[in-house]
Amino acid sequence: MREAWIDSARGLAIILVVLFHAVINLDLVGLAGPWSRLAYTLDTFRMPLFFFLSGLLAPSLLARPLREVLRTRCLNLIYLYVLWCLLLGIFRELLPHSPPGGFAAIARVLVEPNVYLWFLYTLCLFTLVGWLTRRLPAWLVVGTALIVSAVFAAGLVSTGDIPWDKTFRYWFFFVLAARAAPAVRSIVPRMRATHVIGAGVTYVLVLGFFLYVSDDRIIFVRPMLGLLAVAAGCGLGVMIARVPALGFVRHLGTRTLPIYVVHAFPITAAAALLTGREVDWPPGTGLVAVPLLALAAILLALVLDRLVIGRVRGIFDLPRPLGASAPQTNAHSAQLSR
Repeated sequence: MREAWIDSARGLAIILVVLFHAVINLDLVGLAGPWSRLAYTLDTFRMPLFFFLSGLLAPSLLARPLREVLRTRCLNLIYLYVLWCLLLGIFRELLPHSPPGGFAAIARVLVEPNVYLWFLYTLCLFTLVGWLTRRLPAWLVVGTALIVSAVFAAGLVSTGDIPWDKTFRYWFFFVLAARAAPAVRSIVPRMRATHVIGAGVTYVLVLGFFLYVSDDRIIFVRPMLGLLAVAAGCGLGVMIARVPALGFVRHLGTRTLPIYVVHAFPITAAAALLTGREVDWPPGTGLVAVPLLALAAILLALVLDRLVIGRVRGIFDLPRPLGASAPQTNAHSAQLSR
């Protein structure tokens, strides 16, 4: 059975991811406007929530034999990651003002994760590590992940590669959710509006304090902010799931994979086409341009998903021989969180 609040929270998370990529690309051409500050500020919200939701749906998978985990999850994720890195890399090479060394970057995608698609690669790694450590005490695995995440989030240690740093930074949220999934899935649906508002206000106040008064790079601060964001994000998922008019957010949460792999195409194309153009944009253009580009990217992904499902093999899942049956997984398995 699908859980409406999880789908709604995932829908919220994927909207924030697309919005962030729209901001960083339009910022290159001076069209991000006030969204630039907001998008980077929410860095402690979107990915902790996304990885936490992924971890919530991991326990049943991690309980299976390694061969099945590799076949039903890891191989599928790596295939999709490499395929869409290749497609995106070729697409960007065809655009004006394409980034230098594009083809070389494609060849290194397993060493230097793609800045748009790294989540797929990281989710595969987290799944493998989760399976290998499944029999270790929860306090040991979660504690280790917390320390690693805190150290990387504070900038005390760095690999020199942003996606790899983010991988270590967000490991804690996946591990915590995977180990505490039964309790979380029991407690969160009972959250009320007062709980959600309280979590949201606390997150905003603490974030504001460490951004403008103190320093958010103090060790353990970012994991703490991420936990507050997870509480607020999960609560928002519960609230959204209770409002029929917001059903579209829940629907987006069921289509996270196509949105995630497709959205970079129109967003990077828009930035490339606008680069080098001397245009006197009217005041407030950036305020409208960012959400419009994010909306266009999401709609394009949904349209492509509708056209592909059941018609083309190997675009959003691992191709199988004709007549072969798909692995038996639940309804969440086709999306990023499983």
